[in-house]
Amino acid sequence: MRDVDDRRPLEATRRTARRKTAAGTGGSELGALLKDWRALRGKSQLHLALEAEVSPRHLAFIESGRTTPSQEMVLRLADALLLGLRERNVLLVAAGHAPQFGEGTWDSEELKELRQAAAMMLEAHEPYPALVLDAASTVLDANTGALEMMGERREALGRINLMDLVFSPGRVRSAIGNWHEVAGFLLHRLRENARLRGPRSEVARVLERVLAFPEARQLPALPGGAGAVLVPLTFTVGGVTTRWFTTITTFGAPLHALAEEITIEQFHPR
Repeated sequence: MRDVDDRRPLEATRRTARRKTAAGTGGSELGALLKDWRALRGKSQLHLALEAEVSPRHLAFIESGRTTPSQEMVLRLADALLLGLRERNVLLVAAGHAPQFGEGTWDSEELKELRQAAAMMLEAHEPYPALVLDAASTVLDANTGALEMMGERREALGRINLMDLVFSPGRVRSAIGNWHEVAGFLLHRLRENARLRGPRSEVARVLERVLAFPEARQLPALPGGAGAVLVPLTFTVGGVTTRWFTTITTFGAPLHALAEEITIEQFHPR
C-alpha cells in the first residue's frame, strides 16, 4: 500500500476556503455558502433561523459577515441544512474553525477497520458481484464477481467510476439489456446525491459528465412500472443472460466524511 498523508484532504479544505474568502466580494465566504445552501434546500433566512433555533437577526449578521459564529452555531446551522460531514467541514473552515471530521482517503490508516469490514463482506458475497463505492460512484473495491462483470482488473480500482461504465459506450453499457431502465434509476440516484452534496461537490461534477453522454438527457425522471418492486438489472456476457437486484449497505454512526459516504452494493441473482 502506498504512503498516504492523511492530513492533505483537510489542508486542501482549509486552502479552498481561504482562497474563496479572499476572492469573495460583499459579505463573508461563510455567508455565501449559507445562502447557497438555503437556496438549494428551499429555505428562507427566517425558516433556517427557526430550525437552527437562532434569531433571524443573528443569522442575518452571520450571512453578511458582521459577526463570526461559534463552532457550535456553525454545526447547528449545518444540521438544519442537512449537510454531510464533508460539507460541514467546509462551513467550519469558512468560519475560521478547524475541521471536525476526518477526510482521509480510502487507503488511509484511519479507515483500515472499514476496509477490513468491507473486504469481509465482498469475499462472503462471492461468487456474486459486490462493490465498494464513494459518493461520486468511484469503485474503491470490488470482489472477483464484480471485476468480471465490469471487465476490469484489480489495479484499476480507485480510478474507475460506475457511472462512466454504465453511461459511456463500451462493454458494460452494451451488456445491460434494460439499459434505459437501469440508467434512468442511476441518473435519478446521482441527481439526488448531487442535491445532497451540493453543486461544488465531486458528485455534481460526475453528474455533469454523465449528462454529456448520449441519451442521458432523454432518460425519464424516474423509471417506473406497474407492480414493480425493484429495478432489475439484465446483464448479458458471452451469450449468457443473468438477472439481478441489488442491496446497499452503509456504515453506521460515521464521524468521518468518507465513512459517511461509502456504500457497499451487492448483486443478488433473480
